[in-house]
Amino acid sequence: MSNAKYEAHLIEKLLPLTGMTEKLSFGAVALDVGCGSGLRVCRLAEHFPSSNFTGVDVSLDAVLSATQAMSLEGKAVHNAAFIQRDLCHLDKSWTDKFDWVSIFDGCHDEERPDLVLKEIHRVLKPGGVFTMIEINGTSNSFTDKQEIGLLSAYLYGVSIFHCLPVGSNSKDALCVGAMWGKERAVELLKNAGFVDVQVIPTPFFAINVLYLCKKASQ
Repeated sequence: MSNAKYEAHLIEKLLPLTGMTEKLSFGAVALDVGCGSGLRVCRLAEHFPSSNFTGVDVSLDAVLSATQAMSLEGKAVHNAAFIQRDLCHLDKSWTDKFDWVSIFDGCHDEERPDLVLKEIHRVLKPGGVFTMIEINGTSNSFTDKQEIGLLSAYLYGVSIFHCLPVGSNSKDALCVGAMWGKERAVELLKNAGFVDVQVIPTPFFAINVLYLCKKASQ
């Protein structure tokens, strides 16, 4: 998804669906997995100065770019940090640390999304919220064609020529691709230990849905 979409909808439309707005206003600890250029973290950190935000990405170039982006409109962002890390092996000290973990349109690009989701579950506090934006697929190519129409051909093309090559660079890769769909995604979320898994429409992100789930309270 483009930066323009995030600029327009991240705070006002997407965030209320997560149920995190009030908690972030009072002070929370949040992690963005696959943070890329850091736009989301910077915007959230600027909007919620009482909370602390961390962005993590496997790409050093992305982390360096995100660090540079921490100056917004001439104002330094002091409640955000960016770290390079293998997403299947997050910091051991992060267990039960975060109130909210997010991943935006990137889980399907991982070689082992199942392991990434298990790590996210580990670093969430009991009762913490995990949100995942993904393509609105059905896990069935025929049904995708019926429900999405010609757009499904484009999305499968993107998946075949970009997402699957990116996510297939190890012998044990799951190779889920962008069109892994709701059935497979929900299965992996539940297998990772998440509860109260919901799939929420996001009309402002036309081709996406929001997966909203929690780590069980102890």
